[in-house]
Amino acid sequence: MSDSKTTSPLAAILALALFAPACGDGSGGAGPGLHAVIEDSAGIMLVSNTRPAPDSRLAWEIGPQPSLSIGSVEGAGPDALFRVADAVRLGDGRIVVANTGSNELKVFGPDGSHTGTWGRQGEGPGEFTRHGPTAVALWPGDSVVAADAASSPRLPLFDLEGNHGRDIAFDVSRGGILGVLPDGKIVSSVSEVFNRMAVFETRDLVRLETEWSVLEADGTLYASLGRFLYGEAYFSELWGGDMQHPFQRRATGTVWGNLVAVGVQDTYEIRAFAADGTLVRIVRRDWDPRTPTEAEYPMPAPPIDSYPAFAQILSDRAGYLRVREYRVPGDGDGPIVWTVFDPEGRVQGLVETPTGLNVFEIGADYLLGLVEDELGVEYVQVWGLSRNAG
Repeated sequence: MSDSKTTSPLAAILALALFAPACGDGSGGAGPGLHAVIEDSAGIMLVSNTRPAPDSRLAWEIGPQPSLSIGSVEGAGPDALFRVADAVRLGDGRIVVANTGSNELKVFGPDGSHTGTWGRQGEGPGEFTRHGPTAVALWPGDSVVAADAASSPRLPLFDLEGNHGRDIAFDVSRGGILGVLPDGKIVSSVSEVFNRMAVFETRDLVRLETEWSVLEADGTLYASLGRFLYGEAYFSELWGGDMQHPFQRRATGTVWGNLVAVGVQDTYEIRAFAADGTLVRIVRRDWDPRTPTEAEYPMPAPPIDSYPAFAQILSDRAGYLRVREYRVPGDGDGPIVWTVFDPEGRVQGLVETPTGLNVFEIGADYLLGLVEDELGVEYVQVWGLSRNAG
């Protein structure tokens, strides 16, 4: 689909007037010096944003320490966590943890006490194979859905008391589960990776692809979103096989309201699709590509023209989109920096999250994520979030 601009001069003037720099309104308004221009390009909303100053920060604040930390160094009790893949917070404050190490969902109360365990290892209804569960999410109608391993064609569904309702069956080739849309449709990627054999047929860098799709609530295919970059690989003479490039770019995405936001990391552009696969919005931000130096490569690999433009895309329950900055070698281990966009894709500014926190979910007033201590002990933590006016 073409991105050629068809905006009238009047529309462009209105876009500049409406989305010029603005002060915060209590919900995270754009900071000084930021511009977002919205245009219509053949029926697609095109949002072009300036880059926030690297040393600027939105007035949103994270608490000085977690308000809740779930985990144990003992390694035995129900609060001992191992290979946590995901977590979600329920409306009553309970937290459901996808604990792959024990192949079950562990449930904890608002005070961190263990209140139940859902599922177990097995291949029957409501059970997980030895590589699951890999994800957990809220399901429309006060339920929770979990994803098993990528090779499993089942998504167990539980009510809020942990009772297994049914398993959603889907094509086994559809592996990774990205998220659930508000109407219960499932965003999935195909486990098959295209172009893999090309790695063995050439000594050049090969861009691997996989298909993303939207499934009906019963697991049948609803629409394809198209093929996206799975990663970049090359044939290693040293190892005699395929290797992932140390600075590989790939597609990353999230459910963004009723849209699916996808970004390919070789440029700073996020594409938002409707459930039927229609491209409806493109969000861009100024970006200065940087080419890795020879000294920065940790191993022999084909040269790449730039580091990834960003690291991760994540939406929050308030409809904001966060894009995590890519950390190049030598950047240190400081706080993690994200660019925040409002529900329309207009840049708001930069925010930080605690060092080492792998964020699973962002609520109106909290962050939910995973940290590991120096011994490798895992903790699921809740951090307070204040969305102050800027």
